[in-house]
Amino acid sequence: RSSLHINCGDKEAIVNGVKYEGDTTPKGASMLYLSPDSNWAFSSTGNFMDDNINDDNYIASDTSKLTMPNSKLYAKARLSPLSLTYYGLCMHNGSYTVKLHFAEIIFTNDRTYRSLGKRKFNVFIQ
Repeated sequence: RSSLHINCGDKEAIVNGVKYEGDTTPKGASMLYLSPDSNWAFSSTGNFMDDNINDDNYIASDTSKLTMPNSKLYAKARLSPLSLTYYGLCMHNGSYTVKLHFAEIIFTNDRTYRSLGKRKFNVFIQ
């Protein structure tokens, strides 16, 4: 493979002629998931222990109306309480251009409790 596109947390999508493979498995607490075609995998660690919910949901859905182009790539997202790692498998040796797309779909920009959250990202590419 010389390219990899994943729609993290949502179904397959085609944007500008590029196929983003779906990532819809609902599981997430301390697991390793291998994609159906074995092209990629993800590992997730941690558990949401403070929410009083026995069946945790590891996919979030957008609560606002996103208006940017290609908003279907941002409608859902994979959640992880501690760490989330994606692996591209069987990639060719060589140089790659890496693009990461983010949109905030949980925390709001208002005066509610949902505005108090913060995100922190550590991105490692090997």
